Amino acid sequence: MPTYYGDIAKAAKDLLTGGFNYDNKYTFDAKNVADGVKINVNATQKDGLDDPVGAAKTTMELDKNLVLEAEVALPSGKIAASIAHAGVIDGLKTTISANPKDFAGSLKIANQFARGGVGLKTDVADVAAGAPKTDASACFVFGDVALGATAAFDGKTMKPTKVAVAAQFTPSENLTLAATLADADVLKASVVASLDAKTTAGAEVTFKTKKRDVSAALAASRKFSAACVGKVAVSSPLPVNGGALSPVISASTSGDVAAKTTGAASVRYDTKSGKYKYGVQFTTKV
Repeated sequence: MPTYYGDIAKAAKDLLTGGFNYDNKYTFDAKNVADGVKINVNATQKDGLDDPVGAAKTTMELDKNLVLEAEVALPSGKIAASIAHAGVIDGLKTTISANPKDFAGSLKIANQFARGGVGLKTDVADVAAGAPKTDASACFVFGDVALGATAAFDGKTMKPTKVAVAAQFTPSENLTLAATLADADVLKASVVASLDAKTTAGAEVTFKTKKRDVSAALAASRKFSAACVGKVAVSSPLPVNGGALSPVISASTSGDVAAKTTGAASVRYDTKSGKYKYGVQFTTKV
């Protein structure tokens, strides 16, 4: 069952859009470089950009409730640092992050709380600006049902924006039904089912109430072996209220390619424009 608002309908998001990556990327992930220290370095060649971008991140776990993290974006050299602390209140974790070169202007405070079927999150930016911007969300679980809501608040007006609500019903471990409504306009309803131990399928219908647009997406994934997973997804507007079918087909596969190295490849084809794009990613973990 979901813990936080973002977990509601996550099964559909992961199946229908998750795992498709059309950038070329390499990631090196080293754990236990020293006691409690982890290093992650990645380089990405994004579609349409001449030069690659990347980041180098170091994570230090001082104890189970205190984690320090520093990340440098490349080649810009932008630095972000954070400290996360948990355990002061059971279920509460607080993370403070900022760019050391612009501490006041980049200071952010994030809180997340999970206990007894209740999951709350707040992310506060522009803390030192006198008019902080806040994203807040809540999730409540009652047996097989999860309900949630999220909104953004501008410190100047305190008027809520980006308001969304969601609900999920999980009658069994093999079936998940979910619905979301964003900004009183975009309504999504999804179903995800495990057909067998290796195969999962799902569908989602999206209705934009203001434009009266209707679209749908279908996807299926299968685990071919302990190391290989494949997935196919198709999305398209529906021939309703003047719409016309124009499918976008996406496929991906991932698996082990060498010792301690996994690989993934994705391809996407837009039948309306006739254009396609693809990406290959490799990750080495030591």
